[in-house]
Amino acid sequence: MTKEKQAGNIWIGGFTLMELLVASAVLSIVLSSVYILFHSSIRTWKRLETGTNPEQDARLVMRLISRDVNNIIASAGHLFEGDDKSMVLFTTVEPLNKEAGEGTHLMRIEYRYDRTNKELEREEALVETALPKFPQPGKELDRSRVKLKKKKKFTIANNVEDFEISYIWVPLSEMQNSEEPPEPIEPIKLKKHKLCWWLPQGIEIKFSLKTPDKLNEKTEFVETFPIRAPSAHLTKAQIQKLIDSLE
Repeated sequence: MTKEKQAGNIWIGGFTLMELLVASAVLSIVLSSVYILFHSSIRTWKRLETGTNPEQDARLVMRLISRDVNNIIASAGHLFEGDDKSMVLFTTVEPLNKEAGEGTHLMRIEYRYDRTNKELEREEALVETALPKFPQPGKELDRSRVKLKKKKKFTIANNVEDFEISYIWVPLSEMQNSEEPPEPIEPIKLKKHKLCWWLPQGIEIKFSLKTPDKLNEKTEFVETFPIRAPSAHLTKAQIQKLIDSLE
C-alpha cells in the first residue's frame, strides 16, 4: 500500500496495480469454488426431488432384464417374440407385484418402450394354464390357450431416449476341422424375433436416459444378456432364411 498524501494526522492510502490484481484473483477463486459447490448441491437436490437418477435407473433395468432372461423356460422358447421396442418371454421368477404371492411363478413378462411418454414399462402376469406346445407342421400357434391372471404393469425407467432391442444369433460353423482352431464367427443381430423361432443366443439392450437438470444431456447404456436356456443353433444360411421371412 502506498501513501499518497497526509490530511492532518490521517494518511490517505491507495493500492498498487499488482495488489489489486492479486486481490481480484483470490476473490475469483473463492467465488468460483462457492459457485461449484452451490451448483452441485442444487443438482443433487433436483435429483432427489424428482426421484430420478440415470445410473440407478439403468442398473435397475439391467438387473430386472438379466433376472428374467436368465430364468427363461426352455420349453417355452417357441413363445419368445419381440421387435426393436418390445419383447415377450415366459420365465419362472418372483413377481414384483406382491399381491401375486411370494416365491417363483410361471410368468409372462413383456418389456415395452412407450415412445410418447419416454418410459420403459415391464408388464407381468401369472400363467394359470399349460403353455401351448410347438404347433404341428402347417398349423399356427394358438396363443389364445395362454390364460393369464393378476396382470400388473410397472414403469421401471423415465426420461428414456433411443431404446432399442437386438436379438443375437451366432451361426454354426459350416467348416469343421479338428486339427485347426475354429475361426471367429461374427454374430448376427436382428431387430425382430418371431414366434416359433425358438431362442437366440443373446439379447442386446441399448438405451439412453436424459439427466433431469440437463435437458440436452443424456447417458447411453448398452448391455448384452446371454441366454442360458438351450437355444436354436443355426447355420448362416438358416439364419438368412429367417431374415428373408421378415421381408
